[in-house]
Amino acid sequence: MSARQIDAHTLEVLEFRQVLEILACFASSELGKAAARSLYPSTDPDWIAQRLAQTSQLKDLLMQGVRIPLLGIRDIRPMLSRLGRRQAVLEPNELLQIRQVLQTAIRLRQFLLEQDQDRFGQVRSMADGLHDLSGLAGQIQDCIGPDGKVKTSASVKLVAIRDRIARLRGQIQQRFEQIMADPEVQKALENQNVVTRHGRPVLAIKASYKSAIHGTVLDRSNTGATLYVEPQSLVELNNELEEAVFEETKEINRILWDLTHQVLAARKEILQTLRQLGQIDLTYAKANFSITYGCCSPQIAPQPQARLIDARHPLLVRIAAERHKIDIAKAIEHVVPVSPRIGDDLDLLLITGPNAGGKTVLLKTVGICILLAQSGCHIPAAEGSQIGIYRQVFADIGDQQSIQANLSTFSAHIRQVIRILANTGPGTLILLDELGAGTDPHEGAALAAAVLDELLARSGHVIATTHMGQLKAYAFSRPRSENASLLFDTQTLQPTFRLLMGTPGSSNALAIAQRLGMPKRITAKARQMIGPDVDQTATLINQVQKVRQLAEDRRAEADRAVAQARAAKQQLEQQIEQLRQQEQLLRRQADLAIDQALRRVKQVVDQFCKAMQNAPKPWPEHAVTLAAEIDQILQSSPLAVRHMEFIKALRRGDSVYMIPFRTIATVDKIHYNRGTIVLLAGGKQIELALDQVCRAEVARYL
Repeated sequence: MSARQIDAHTLEVLEFRQVLEILACFASSELGKAAARSLYPSTDPDWIAQRLAQTSQLKDLLMQGVRIPLLGIRDIRPMLSRLGRRQAVLEPNELLQIRQVLQTAIRLRQFLLEQDQDRFGQVRSMADGLHDLSGLAGQIQDCIGPDGKVKTSASVKLVAIRDRIARLRGQIQQRFEQIMADPEVQKALENQNVVTRHGRPVLAIKASYKSAIHGTVLDRSNTGATLYVEPQSLVELNNELEEAVFEETKEINRILWDLTHQVLAARKEILQTLRQLGQIDLTYAKANFSITYGCCSPQIAPQPQARLIDARHPLLVRIAAERHKIDIAKAIEHVVPVSPRIGDDLDLLLITGPNAGGKTVLLKTVGICILLAQSGCHIPAAEGSQIGIYRQVFADIGDQQSIQANLSTFSAHIRQVIRILANTGPGTLILLDELGAGTDPHEGAALAAAVLDELLARSGHVIATTHMGQLKAYAFSRPRSENASLLFDTQTLQPTFRLLMGTPGSSNALAIAQRLGMPKRITAKARQMIGPDVDQTATLINQVQKVRQLAEDRRAEADRAVAQARAAKQQLEQQIEQLRQQEQLLRRQADLAIDQALRRVKQVVDQFCKAMQNAPKPWPEHAVTLAAEIDQILQSSPLAVRHMEFIKALRRGDSVYMIPFRTIATVDKIHYNRGTIVLLAGGKQIELALDQVCRAEVARYL
């Protein structure tokens, strides 16, 4: 991924981090959530294309109901960091956590490699960063039990020590029972239990019967009425037990040290595996985000541009879900989509419209879609949307609608614009909200026009919003520029939030003021003060918008018809592909049935040959000839021929599926003369017959 270069202020005002928080909620682990929160837009086309493809393919698997084996991912980096700072020993419970993570990585790697290369090649590629640490996981499993204790079988010495401890405890218990069986001792006992004091077993004796038992007083009760006495006859046995327990502790510590050193030796591979687990979980989060928010994978255009179809801002969707207490899928329909475009044949999109009509939200929607796409995420828009990669994105947005942003002063706006001007060049997108506002309208409009001229001269792409009437003619007089407006319903006096490309809009300030409760006499007087020409211009703009909207609605119907036709074509192509795959499967199954039948015939002939060994000539020779012919037929069957071609194409390090063990292994060497293949799995060598392995991706058919 390329170095970070997207403007930090832009990420803040577009509320990119808040969207990443939504994304993080879909991760299954803290590693995945951390990866989501640290996501950053890239300018590397290959990186972006690969992440989008991985998200799309994993989304397809989830849509098919496939369960991704992510359970068990946890962040064990603090443990590994502690090992690096000082000579610390991992506790058994910590080793169990490490083993759990390693086993999760092993299961996930196997799952990824089992996917079809043609359909899910990018998903398979995610297995590359998962190291095979099955040997270490196995060592931990052999030594640490599920109860978090070191297993007796962890070492031969520990077996002997624990046997000795069990024997000594049995002898001590037997001796205590003999002592307590004495009638004189029975009178002296406070109770019938053997208790422990200072790590040694003792009897609770009444202080008045101290002389009843010959031994050492190790403790006494607070009142002094009870003495805890270690019988003299048990001192030697207790000493032996104490020594054996000490030896047990030493051996356990040695085993833990050995396992800790093994973890330390593999720390680099473990950390790399953890990073990849986080990235896989991040891709899982992206796929779930895409499904939940109705996203699509944008087409990546060769040049910087954005052509969005029915785009919605995910924060607005979430707000709608919370406000109406509905799920996200239903909340999507409560947010009006927009379909803006910039780039390709358009360098400037100038948007006008009423207050609170959605102009600022539109800017943020365009910006967040570009940032998500360049972060390898699907975008909340319809299929067919296109994104070309921008090397830089600038935004100057100050509004009251954002939780993060406050109203900016004119000076603050100008400082930001100056910074944008200094850094604008080819491949730059600039989002400007209320350009030229906050000062005298005539001076502000002139300054805004001059700024737009300079940005366009620097080959930037600009989307700007404004209320200034003087700027509405600007886009008409500049090449590769276009007006757009957010519609206002003059009947209900409400903004519709619908975007209309190609036509400037009216601010409808007086209509909005009247809707909000301004007395009619004041709005009527205001209309008289602005003059009939301005009022007629606003009326004309509204009429043009109606005509243009009717045309846009009809065009949208045509687009939907085209989209339905494309969807039908795509569905037909998918059906054809499914039939092709089914044909391949049936052919593979038929070949397998033929191969199995021939093998059964060979077994019968082999048994016949054995039975004919002592038969009179020439029957033994005939039997051998028949067996050889059957073997030749078996080796020339379609399945056998393809399998041998597969074997001959294998190279050291390739992955294959071991049929007897139902798992993936790595090729080490092939013995053609013996008809065997040597494989590596879990740190061990396994030798199998050549017909006991197959392609990893076709294992699902077995």
